[in-house]
Amino acid sequence: MRAFLENPLTGVGAGQFKNYDPKGRQESWRETHNVVLQVASELGIIGLVIFMFLVYRAGFAGRETRKLLPRALGYVPKSRWGATPPRGPVVISLKDAAFLDAHAATMAAAIAGWFLSALFASVAYNWTFYYLLALAIAPRVILADRLAAISAPRSATKRAAWEGARV
Repeated sequence: MRAFLENPLTGVGAGQFKNYDPKGRQESWRETHNVVLQVASELGIIGLVIFMFLVYRAGFAGRETRKLLPRALGYVPKSRWGATPPRGPVVISLKDAAFLDAHAATMAAAIAGWFLSALFASVAYNWTFYYLLALAIAPRVILADRLAAISAPRSATKRAAWEGARV
């Protein structure tokens, strides 16, 4: 905490906590023992804000994926159309939707588990978080891309070719 308080804006440098040498220290420090303290002390407040934003995006990517699934299956919100909403274009099969729904829930649990574990370890630069981040965000990006492709104005031949390719 003292390393962060002495260098709040920029920190002591990525991976440099072990080399940080304040006056009066009798024994060398090796680890911060906490991912939040690690990022705060090494990257400062700016790095901490960016890192926590990534954790937030990873945690809520599953929620955003689950919001896109009904639209991908062709459902239009009832509030716009009354009792019998029309069906929109279907961009994903029910099997794929079930897989993405389960994937979103699993990734949300994995991110929560990683963060809880990271509160007891200095693992900010390990590959595990960034791998989970990519796995959590990818389904939302895929669904958003497919929905944007359907709503984008296209010629009839391009749309038919795209719809034929996704089946």
